[in-house]
Amino acid sequence: MSAPSTTITLDRRLTPVFIGLGAVAGLALAFIAGPVTAWLLDRVDSAPVFLRIVDEVPLVVALPALTVIGALAGWFVFAIWEGEVGTVTLDADGVLITKEKSSARFMTDEIAEAFLDGDELVLVDDATRELSRTASDNGLEPRLRTAFEAHGITWRGNEDPRGGAFQPWVDRGAELDAEDHALLRARQRALTDKRAGEAATLRDQLRDRDIVVRDRDKAQQIRRITG
Repeated sequence: MSAPSTTITLDRRLTPVFIGLGAVAGLALAFIAGPVTAWLLDRVDSAPVFLRIVDEVPLVVALPALTVIGALAGWFVFAIWEGEVGTVTLDADGVLITKEKSSARFMTDEIAEAFLDGDELVLVDDATRELSRTASDNGLEPRLRTAFEAHGITWRGNEDPRGGAFQPWVDRGAELDAEDHALLRARQRALTDKRAGEAATLRDQLRDRDIVVRDRDKAQQIRRITG
């Protein structure tokens, strides 16, 4: 009997926690804006415009207003985080990864293993090509491990088992040919310009050329697929 369908995503019960933290931060700002503004003006003869505006608003108005603004900011932060992480659904056929603006399905028989590499979920085939590398959250590792193993997919933990094989990309380095470097150069420009879709397409093109690429500290790292 196959395991039932399982969906992993951020716990929605965290939403009121983020809203509460935001409200507390807004409340605290209402109280400290005056002293902080005075201290800055005394020390450096300048203070951010926002702090000066808050300082000039009567406390009876600033307290509820900033509490509400902080609560909304907390909800917004959680919503962005939730959208980036998306959902991972496993069923008898395979894995469905759903993001805010896209989704992709991978069949069980094409996935050799799965793991978290930092805050990225990675699905790999038998040749160690990356089928998918998408944003996730390290805190989901226990639930992801349970779900993948229940559906017969090898789970390799929260570290890339081939992480040591990655090397920083050096433009025009001798280990790659001119076309490889051109693709990596184009992908670097796409990342710089925040064109995520184009960067993902270029990653797929590099994978087809037996090059796995991941991003670390705003730099690309590469791994050759061997064997």
